[in-house]
Amino acid sequence: MRAVTIKDIGKKLGINHSTVSRAINGDPRISVDTKRKVMDAVRDMKYTPNLAARGLIRGKSNTIAIITPSYFSNFSVDIMAGIEPEMIKTRYDVTYYTTSKYTTIGTQNKDSDLFAKILNERKADAVIVNGPIVGDPDILKRYKKAGIHIVYIEGKGDWGHRVHYDNQKAATMAVKYLADRGRKRIGLLVGNYEYVESMKERRDGYKKAMLDFTGKYDKDLTFSFYEDFGDACKNALMHFVDKKANAIYVATGDEDAIKVMAEAEKLGIKIPEDIAIIGQDDMKMAKIAGLTTIKQPISEMGKKAVELAVNAIEKNELKKMRDEIFYPELIIRKTTC
Repeated sequence: MRAVTIKDIGKKLGINHSTVSRAINGDPRISVDTKRKVMDAVRDMKYTPNLAARGLIRGKSNTIAIITPSYFSNFSVDIMAGIEPEMIKTRYDVTYYTTSKYTTIGTQNKDSDLFAKILNERKADAVIVNGPIVGDPDILKRYKKAGIHIVYIEGKGDWGHRVHYDNQKAATMAVKYLADRGRKRIGLLVGNYEYVESMKERRDGYKKAMLDFTGKYDKDLTFSFYEDFGDACKNALMHFVDKKANAIYVATGDEDAIKVMAEAEKLGIKIPEDIAIIGQDDMKMAKIAGLTTIKQPISEMGKKAVELAVNAIEKNELKKMRDEIFYPELIIRKTTC
């Protein structure tokens, strides 16, 4: 069955199809009576606008793109749990992209190709960036010029709205809590802080907190890895044992903290007696494992990102950049004493 067009509506009402189009789009030049007749006909004839065609004419895609390092990381899953219900409430479609192939060792900042593809093919009216840094500063200038809005989650750029978490405070809370209980040799397990803004902020917070609360920062108590290459958590634990750490702040997340706990059990290392452990994020698994952790309201951050993206599109916010910050909370369980 052929789809109803605005020409069909115009023919039925005896008016020009351009008048029908203006009425549908709320043009103030069209009388209230004509708008009413057109909208009645739209309903009765079951007319559905061709959003793709309209988008091409107006330079709009009616789509919000989500860029994430991985579809399957626990952080990304929790972010999506906040984004998806909010997107359903909007009139926008959503497309998902992953930068996982661009963020392994030796390929940092290559994800600019993905940002350029979305821009050049006009695949979105706004882009929610979960984590990655836009490697090419010229890309941001082109996005702004094209009127494609950017919302960063746990990232930042010279231009764009931002939803983030006080990562430095999270690290400070972890170190202070451990130091107050006599743990002075506190190890830091951290990710790629040269590429991921949240990892850089947690490392910086840890360094300052170690000086403030233990009187010393020892770079040998930091162990960094980019992603889990099988034995990464085991290697991290062995490194901390070798450096005589009596506590570890696992800034990469609860999943890695639980892996470290499992490796400690295999080696007969008692937690928290020998080594206390604090995780990061307070995911469901942390409660099950009895893991002390620093809570991050991840899903709420996803919801806020959608709100900012929609407002930016509909209000065309290209100059006033919004900055929304969420704060950590210490959740005490049995892996610390």
